[in-house]
Formats: sequence, structure tokens, C-alpha cells
Amino acid sequence: MFATKKFVPLLALLALSCGKHDIEDDSLQKGKVTFYNESSYNVSVHESFFGGYSLVEKLAPGKAFSVMLNPSNNYNVGTVFSIVYWYLVASGTEFACSDVWTSGIDPDKQITQNIIGGEDYVIYISPPLKLELRGSFIKILNTSNMPFEFNYLGTVFKQADNMELTVPSGKAGIYKVSDNYSGVIEIKGYTITQGSEKYPFPELTAKNGYMYNYKFNGNSVEKEKEEQNLIF
Repeated sequence: MFATKKFVPLLALLALSCGKHDIEDDSLQKGKVTFYNESSYNVSVHESFFGGYSLVEKLAPGKAFSVMLNPSNNYNVGTVFSIVYWYLVASGTEFACSDVWTSGIDPDKQITQNIIGGEDYVIYISPPLKLELRGSFIKILNTSNMPFEFNYLGTVFKQADNMELTVPSGKAGIYKVSDNYSGVIEIKGYTITQGSEKYPFPELTAKNGYMYNYKFNGNSVEKEKEEQNLIF
């Protein structure tokens, strides 16, 4: 009986000791990785592939972000980080929606870093060399005195970000007309609807990575200015 009383506290001490040791080991098992954005775009960092787990979203130019990560443990091949760049398509009181962003990738912009537990690393994210932006956009400024809708064969398009159907007078609507990393889309048979009246929208071939600018004055739709290349 006496031996049992001595043995129980000893087990408790061993358990506490092992628990503390595990906590300390856990902190040493991870490596600290700091990402520094040297590009002029906002960036997101994804673990492994471009659609993988996001470590940081829209890190601003000139800013840094740190995260604790597990060791690579893949025979010194290293952990892969894929970089997604973000471009601010529209922002400000001119627009009926709030901020509209589009993403892009440089297919070659994947960074490999072998991570060892207890070590610190700094990864510098440089500007993209071959940026491929996702999607093309149409901007329509409403200079008429009534709201309008953007249509195609009876379908009313929702504006990017706010998903509203109508564009108020004096505001501009932004529409994402394609949602991929390559290719073009033919804009043909589209209309502006205001009340019961329909007005033809000019035909165009929308290229990926561009925004096309128009205005509606209540009588017709006209090109406001040349298309804007979103890649800089």
C-alpha cells in the first residue's frame, strides 16, 4: 500500500514532465516563414498549388507577413508556395458597387523553400514576369436620368461584387464578362434596358485582362474611351 502511494505521485510528475516537453518540442518543430511583397500588386500566398490553402490574402505592396509552418519533411525537396497577384479593377464613389478585384498568376511564380523546425526564413515575392489576369470586364457609365440594366437574351447581368441588377443615374456599373485565365469572349446581341425600352450594346471581342469602357446617355451606348489593359 505504501509503495502504491509513492508510485501515483511519481506517475503524475512524469506526466507533467512529458506534457511540458511535448509543448516545447511542438514549438521547435515549426519554422517561421516571413513573406515580403516586393511587387506592385497585392498578393496571396498559397501552400503547394495555386488553389491550395491560403496563408495570406491580399498582402499589400511593401508589406510583410509571418507564419509558423511545419518542416518540409520531403527529403529536402522543400515546401512549394504559389503566388496569386491581385489587381483592383474598380474603386471609388463613381461606381455603383464597392471594390472590384481580379486575380492573376504567373505560371512560373512558384517558390520552393526547405523548412527546418526552429529556423527562420524570409521569402521575397518579386513582380510577375508573365502575369495572366483572370477575366475581362465591361464598365458602363450611366449619364442618363434613370437607372438601367445590362441584358443578354432576357438575362439580366449582375454587377461585379455587389451583384445588383440596376445601375443608378450618375454611377458606373462593372460587369465581369469572362472568368478564366485565357481566351476571348464575343459580346454580340447584348442590350441596355431602361424601363420598357431596349438599346443595342456595341459588338466587341473582349480579351482576357482588359476592361472595356462605355457610357449610356438614355438614347444610345457609346465607347467612353479605349480599352484598359489591366496588366501593368
